[in-house]
Amino acid sequence: MFGQLLHDKRIAKNLTMQQLANLLSTKYNTKISSSMIFRWERGAAPSLKALFIVAVELQIDLNQLATLVADSNRIN
Repeated sequence: MFGQLLHDKRIAKNLTMQQLANLLSTKYNTKISSSMIFRWERGAAPSLKALFIVAVELQIDLNQLATLVADSNRIN
């Protein structure tokens, strides 16, 4: 699922949720909080813009992320 992949990639880069949120917010001039990262890792679906930002920054295939989010929404 998207949340698990996000968690694994974040941990692999030795980033806390706050560090990742700060990095994404600063680098991509958007508001992403650590609580948003927390919710995404627990199963909430991010916006398309956030999904793209996460994919680029964590070097994850955007198609893979979109599929994971879509599958998660189908299950819930």
